[in-house]
Amino acid sequence: MSSSRNRRTSASRHLRVQSHLSQEVSRTFRGELSDPRLEGVALTSFELSPDGRLVRIGYTVTPEAAAAGLRPLQAALEGASGYLRSQLAEHLDLKRVPQLRFIYIGVSEHTPGAAEEGES
Repeated sequence: MSSSRNRRTSASRHLRVQSHLSQEVSRTFRGELSDPRLEGVALTSFELSPDGRLVRIGYTVTPEAAAAGLRPLQAALEGASGYLRSQLAEHLDLKRVPQLRFIYIGVSEHTPGAAEEGES
């Protein structure tokens, strides 16, 4: 009984940490990054590894950003990773801040931010 309860507690903590990471990365990505190479990028998925050491962040790009090439965009995301991790360390109470890995999902049909504006 106790081990089942511990697994549930561990799983709920994992989901809570994943949710906090997702919110903080999204907020920082939208509000604080000013690299023009990141225009047209939308973060679409977040997955925290079971050991908490890695976050896989899926992203899509607009057709315009895709036409400009993915290599500079990937370099910009890798460059932003350190800043994003520093913000996570500052704003979240975590024993260790996970590595961030950006994974290209594809080209989006709509402009990033369009859905956010409609939700306000």
